Amino acid sequence: MYCVNASLMEAVEAARETEASLREYLALFLTRFGQAEENIHSFIPEQNLKRRILIEAEALMKKFPQLIDRPPLFGVPVGIKDLLHADGFLTRAGSNLPPELLTGEEASIVAKLRSLGGIIAGKTVTEQFAYSGPIPTRNPNNLNHTPGGSSAGSAASVAAGICPLAIGTQTMQSIIAPASFCGVVGYKISYGRIPIDGVILLSPSFDSIGLFTQDMDSMDLAASLVVPDWKPYHSDRKPVLGIPNGIYMSLMDPRVKKTFQDQIEGLQKCGYTVRYADMPWEDSFIAGDAMLRFVQGEMARVHNNWFDRYADLYGAQVHRAIIIGREIDDKELDQYRSGQQEIRNNLEDLKRVEGIDLWVSPAQGGTAPKYGERTGWPGMTAIWSYAGCPSISIPGAAIDGLPLGFQCIGSYGKDEELLYWSKQISLELGAG
Repeated sequence: MYCVNASLMEAVEAARETEASLREYLALFLTRFGQAEENIHSFIPEQNLKRRILIEAEALMKKFPQLIDRPPLFGVPVGIKDLLHADGFLTRAGSNLPPELLTGEEASIVAKLRSLGGIIAGKTVTEQFAYSGPIPTRNPNNLNHTPGGSSAGSAASVAAGICPLAIGTQTMQSIIAPASFCGVVGYKISYGRIPIDGVILLSPSFDSIGLFTQDMDSMDLAASLVVPDWKPYHSDRKPVLGIPNGIYMSLMDPRVKKTFQDQIEGLQKCGYTVRYADMPWEDSFIAGDAMLRFVQGEMARVHNNWFDRYADLYGAQVHRAIIIGREIDDKELDQYRSGQQEIRNNLEDLKRVEGIDLWVSPAQGGTAPKYGERTGWPGMTAIWSYAGCPSISIPGAAIDGLPLGFQCIGSYGKDEELLYWSKQISLELGAG
């Protein structure tokens, strides 16, 4: 309904040619912002937005008067999830806690984006502390549905064509789910590859930075600019795709499973090899609450001092999660942490034995739920986040007019391979 084609690749060209083109591009951004935000609510409301944007644009033009010297994201507006600190903005993390308590030193990723010429479009809406809670943000494809969580505002702002690039975080599902629901590309970077300083953490052993763009060419560009030590990858062959056996592939709506099966058959006709594999985890670990307990236990420790002082300001679901987390002892958490490295290593061993390059699956077990219901399912995503693997959701299909992402999962630290092969697959799926 509100989705507009406004890719990062187009923005880079549109904003950097002349001073006039930057002003024209930002005028278009502000127009889209005003038109879409009235109904989508992807950003934290900001007074004097237009004035700030124009002041930042003037400063950029003074700093880089020569076209040849302008950095690659010159004048491009970027949405920043309201868990990340950005100079000049308060951090609220979707909560009622005093923002002066939460706000801190600017996140490295935000500083990097500024150094590349990016303009902060604003802070995007998140569920409370990236865990749970009501949010105002709507899905640009259908306002009666959720955009997903917790990086709701970031995904919705890109889908609506307000921002060509937005930053989010993922613990268990928070990049892949909203990307799938909103019909954009969502890339969850390998755990720790981008520093996560300057971020209010949910679970330090899980939390990773992620990016949203409208298409794979734009994601290629964004990743090459912000992921440290990026080394472009190339291969003359098609990747071998792996699909997990066991309970994992049952955690979805029948129509999602049928859509995925059709996609796999289409890829096989295009020359892709597909292999089904018994995975190095127990079904009970996927279906049980161990990963949730891990998150709750770490969350309780992150929030320990704040919760002692402001427990009554926390939302009911977050409050309950912290209470549960306080009962989880350090020994249990250490067991979960050691399990992360074990699964990561075992996944690599399995891929080597089976000759698998990428794991693939639906990005979510269903399309976007109705607004006010749940904001995603961790079944397709949590185990890969637990292992620290990079993953990406490609807008590959739709059911009843609502997008459904196709998820590709790479090897830990080999993000370049993941993006290269995912771009191939997106072309085969017609996502571009």
